[in-house]
Amino acid sequence: MCETARSGLPNPTLCLVTDLGVVDGDVDRLTERVSVAVENGANMVQIRAPDLGQNEFGSLVELIVQTVSGRALTIVNPSSRLMLPYLDIDGVQLAENAHVSIDEVRRVCGASALVGRSVHSLEGARQAVAGDADFVVFGTVFPSATHLGGEVQGVGNVRRVAAEVKLPVIGIGGISVENAGDVMAAGVRGVAVVRSILGASDPAAATRDLLDAMMSASRDQD
Repeated sequence: MCETARSGLPNPTLCLVTDLGVVDGDVDRLTERVSVAVENGANMVQIRAPDLGQNEFGSLVELIVQTVSGRALTIVNPSSRLMLPYLDIDGVQLAENAHVSIDEVRRVCGASALVGRSVHSLEGARQAVAGDADFVVFGTVFPSATHLGGEVQGVGNVRRVAAEVKLPVIGIGGISVENAGDVMAAGVRGVAVVRSILGASDPAAATRDLLDAMMSASRDQD
Protein backbone atom coordinates (compact mmCIF):
# COMPACT_ATOMS: atom_id res chain seq x y z
CA MET A 1 0.00 0.00 0.00
CA CYS A 2 1.17 3.60 0.40
CA GLU A 3 3.41 3.15 3.45
CA THR A 4 6.10 5.80 3.71
CA ALA A 5 8.15 7.69 6.26
CA ARG A 6 5.96 10.49 7.62
CA SER A 7 8.78 13.00 7.56
CA GLY A 8 6.88 16.07 6.42
CA LEU A 9 7.19 18.32 3.41
CA PRO A 10 10.28 19.87 1.83
CA ASN A 11 10.88 23.51 2.65
CA PRO A 12 10.03 25.14 0.36
CA THR A 13 7.65 22.77 -1.41
CA LEU A 14 7.16 23.20 -5.15
CA CYS A 15 4.29 20.89 -6.07
CA LEU A 16 3.35 20.07 -9.65
CA VAL A 17 -0.29 18.99 -10.04
CA THR A 18 -0.95 16.84 -13.09
CA ASP A 19 -3.63 17.77 -15.61
CA LEU A 20 -3.97 15.74 -18.80
CA GLY A 21 -6.09 18.47 -20.33
CA VAL A 22 -3.10 20.81 -20.48
CA VAL A 23 -1.19 18.27 -22.63
CA ASP A 24 -4.14 17.26 -24.83
CA GLY A 25 -4.55 13.95 -23.02
CA ASP A 26 -1.05 12.75 -23.97
CA VAL A 27 0.19 10.58 -21.09
CA ASP A 28 3.72 10.34 -22.47
CA ARG A 29 3.95 14.13 -22.80
CA LEU A 30 2.61 14.57 -19.27
CA THR A 31 5.11 12.09 -17.87
CA GLU A 32 7.98 13.74 -19.72
CA ARG A 33 7.05 17.15 -18.33
CA VAL A 34 6.74 15.76 -14.81
CA SER A 35 10.23 14.27 -15.13
CA VAL A 36 11.68 17.55 -16.43
CA ALA A 37 10.04 19.49 -13.59
CA VAL A 38 11.45 17.15 -10.95
CA GLU A 39 14.92 17.31 -12.53
CA ASN A 40 14.76 21.09 -12.22
CA GLY A 41 13.50 21.46 -8.66
CA ALA A 42 9.88 20.35 -8.25
CA ASN A 43 9.90 18.21 -5.11
CA MET A 44 6.29 17.05 -4.95
CA VAL A 45 3.96 15.68 -7.61
CA GLN A 46 0.23 15.51 -6.98
CA ILE A 47 -1.20 12.97 -9.40
CA ARG A 48 -4.68 14.13 -10.37
CA ALA A 49 -6.72 12.85 -13.32
CA PRO A 50 -10.43 12.83 -12.38
CA ASP A 51 -11.61 11.90 -15.88
CA LEU A 52 -9.69 8.62 -16.04
CA GLY A 53 -11.22 5.30 -15.12
CA GLN A 54 -9.89 3.30 -12.23
CA ASN A 55 -7.49 1.10 -14.20
CA GLU A 56 -6.21 3.99 -16.33
CA PHE A 57 -5.62 6.11 -13.25
CA GLY A 58 -3.76 3.28 -11.55
CA SER A 59 -1.53 2.92 -14.61
CA LEU A 60 -0.83 6.66 -14.62
CA VAL A 61 0.12 6.58 -10.95
CA GLU A 62 2.48 3.66 -11.52
CA LEU A 63 4.09 5.35 -14.53
CA ILE A 64 4.69 8.67 -12.75
CA VAL A 65 5.99 6.97 -9.60
CA GLN A 66 8.48 5.05 -11.74
CA THR A 67 9.45 8.24 -13.56
CA VAL A 68 9.96 10.26 -10.39
CA SER A 69 11.85 7.35 -8.84
CA GLY A 70 12.20 8.71 -5.31
CA ARG A 71 13.33 12.17 -6.44
CA ALA A 72 10.13 13.87 -5.27
CA LEU A 73 7.16 13.11 -3.04
CA THR A 74 4.26 11.53 -4.91
CA ILE A 75 0.76 12.30 -3.65
CA VAL A 76 -2.39 10.93 -5.26
CA ASN A 77 -5.68 12.77 -5.52
CA PRO A 78 -7.83 9.66 -5.59
CA SER A 79 -11.50 10.74 -5.46
CA SER A 80 -13.46 7.48 -5.11
CA ARG A 81 -10.40 5.40 -6.07
CA LEU A 82 -8.83 5.54 -2.63
CA MET A 83 -8.88 1.78 -2.17
CA LEU A 84 -6.61 1.04 -5.12
CA PRO A 85 -3.42 -0.65 -3.89
CA TYR A 86 -1.01 2.07 -5.01
CA LEU A 87 2.60 1.13 -4.52
CA ASP A 88 5.43 3.38 -3.39
CA ILE A 89 3.47 6.62 -3.12
CA ASP A 90 4.05 8.99 -0.23
CA GLY A 91 0.50 10.01 0.53
CA VAL A 92 -2.94 11.20 -0.44
CA GLN A 93 -4.51 14.60 -1.11
CA LEU A 94 -8.18 14.80 -0.11
CA ALA A 95 -10.71 17.29 -1.37
CA GLU A 96 -12.40 19.49 1.23
CA ASN A 97 -15.67 17.61 0.65
CA ALA A 98 -14.13 14.13 0.37
CA HIS A 99 -16.37 11.30 1.55
CA VAL A 100 -13.47 9.53 3.25
CA SER A 101 -11.82 10.70 6.44
CA ILE A 102 -8.14 11.11 7.15
CA ASP A 103 -8.41 8.19 9.57
CA GLU A 104 -9.78 6.01 6.77
CA VAL A 105 -6.88 6.98 4.53
CA ARG A 106 -4.39 5.99 7.19
CA ARG A 107 -6.13 2.67 7.74
CA VAL A 108 -5.60 1.92 4.05
CA CYS A 109 -2.23 3.57 3.53
CA GLY A 110 -0.57 3.14 6.89
CA ALA A 111 -0.05 5.48 9.80
CA SER A 112 3.07 7.01 8.26
CA ALA A 113 1.39 8.17 5.03
CA LEU A 114 1.22 11.90 4.42
CA VAL A 115 -2.37 13.12 4.16
CA GLY A 116 -3.21 16.58 2.91
CA ARG A 117 -6.56 18.29 2.55
CA SER A 118 -7.59 20.94 0.06
CA VAL A 119 -9.36 23.84 1.77
CA HIS A 120 -10.96 27.08 0.63
CA SER A 121 -11.48 28.95 3.88
CA LEU A 122 -10.00 29.46 7.32
CA GLU A 123 -12.73 27.28 8.79
CA GLY A 124 -11.86 24.51 6.33
CA ALA A 125 -8.24 24.76 7.41
CA ARG A 126 -9.27 24.52 11.07
CA GLN A 127 -11.26 21.37 10.28
CA ALA A 128 -8.22 19.88 8.54
CA VAL A 129 -6.19 20.49 11.69
CA ALA A 130 -8.89 18.87 13.82
CA GLY A 131 -8.92 15.89 11.48
CA ASP A 132 -5.15 15.38 11.92
CA ALA A 133 -4.06 16.35 8.41
CA ASP A 134 -0.34 16.68 7.78
CA PHE A 135 -0.70 19.74 5.53
CA VAL A 136 -3.32 21.86 3.79
CA VAL A 137 -3.51 23.13 0.22
CA PHE A 138 -5.27 26.49 0.26
CA GLY A 139 -6.82 28.30 -2.68
CA THR A 140 -7.82 29.49 -5.08
CA VAL A 141 -5.24 32.24 -4.43
CA PHE A 142 -5.49 34.03 -7.80
CA PRO A 143 -7.87 33.60 -10.77
CA SER A 144 -7.12 30.23 -12.32
CA ALA A 145 -7.93 28.57 -15.63
CA THR A 146 -8.14 25.27 -13.76
CA HIS A 147 -10.98 26.56 -11.56
CA LEU A 148 -12.78 29.06 -13.74
CA GLY A 149 -15.28 31.12 -11.79
CA GLY A 150 -14.07 29.82 -8.44
CA GLU A 151 -13.87 32.12 -5.45
CA VAL A 152 -10.52 33.92 -5.31
CA GLN A 153 -8.98 34.06 -1.83
CA GLY A 154 -6.12 36.48 -2.41
CA VAL A 155 -2.83 36.79 -0.56
CA GLY A 156 -4.50 38.34 2.50
CA ASN A 157 -6.49 35.19 3.22
CA VAL A 158 -3.40 33.07 2.57
CA ARG A 159 -1.61 35.08 5.25
CA ARG A 160 -4.45 34.61 7.74
CA VAL A 161 -4.56 30.86 7.22
CA ALA A 162 -0.78 30.47 7.41
CA ALA A 163 -0.66 32.54 10.61
CA GLU A 164 -3.33 30.54 12.42
CA VAL A 165 -2.95 27.00 11.15
CA LYS A 166 -0.08 25.12 12.77
CA LEU A 167 0.40 22.92 9.74
CA PRO A 168 2.38 23.44 6.54
CA VAL A 169 0.25 25.43 4.07
CA ILE A 170 0.65 25.20 0.30
CA GLY A 171 -0.92 27.91 -1.85
CA ILE A 172 -2.62 26.95 -5.11
CA GLY A 173 -4.48 28.68 -7.93
CA GLY A 174 -3.16 31.01 -10.59
CA ILE A 175 0.37 30.97 -9.18
CA SER A 176 3.13 32.00 -11.56
CA VAL A 177 6.73 33.18 -11.39
CA GLU A 178 5.40 36.74 -11.13
CA ASN A 179 3.38 36.15 -7.95
CA ALA A 180 4.92 33.06 -6.31
CA GLY A 181 7.11 35.28 -4.12
CA ASP A 182 4.07 37.15 -2.82
CA VAL A 183 2.46 33.85 -1.79
CA MET A 184 5.63 32.63 -0.09
CA ALA A 185 5.95 35.96 1.75
CA ALA A 186 2.49 35.31 3.24
CA GLY A 187 4.02 32.51 5.32
CA VAL A 188 3.25 29.33 3.37
CA ARG A 189 5.49 26.27 3.09
CA GLY A 190 5.22 26.24 -0.69
CA VAL A 191 3.09 26.53 -3.80
CA ALA A 192 1.31 24.15 -6.16
CA VAL A 193 1.05 24.84 -9.88
CA VAL A 194 -0.41 23.25 -13.00
CA ARG A 195 -0.15 25.35 -16.14
CA SER A 196 2.83 27.40 -15.00
CA ILE A 197 4.95 24.30 -15.65
CA LEU A 198 2.86 21.89 -17.73
CA GLY A 199 1.75 24.63 -20.12
CA ALA A 200 5.12 26.38 -20.38
CA SER A 201 7.06 26.42 -23.64
CA ASP A 202 10.15 25.52 -21.59
CA PRO A 203 9.05 23.58 -18.50
CA ALA A 204 12.62 23.20 -17.24
CA ALA A 205 13.22 26.95 -17.19
CA ALA A 206 9.73 27.58 -15.80
CA THR A 207 10.41 25.23 -12.89
CA ARG A 208 13.77 26.82 -12.11
CA ASP A 209 12.31 30.33 -12.30
CA LEU A 210 9.47 29.41 -9.94
CA LEU A 211 11.85 27.87 -7.44
CA ASP A 212 14.16 30.88 -7.63
CA ALA A 213 11.23 33.23 -6.91
CA MET A 214 10.16 31.07 -3.97
CA MET A 215 13.66 30.82 -2.50
CA SER A 216 14.22 34.55 -2.85
CA ALA A 217 11.01 35.32 -0.97
CA SER A 218 11.90 32.78 1.72
CA ARG A 219 15.33 34.36 2.22
CA ASP A 220 13.72 37.76 2.55
CA GLN A 221 11.66 36.42 5.48
CA ASP A 222 14.73 35.21 7.40
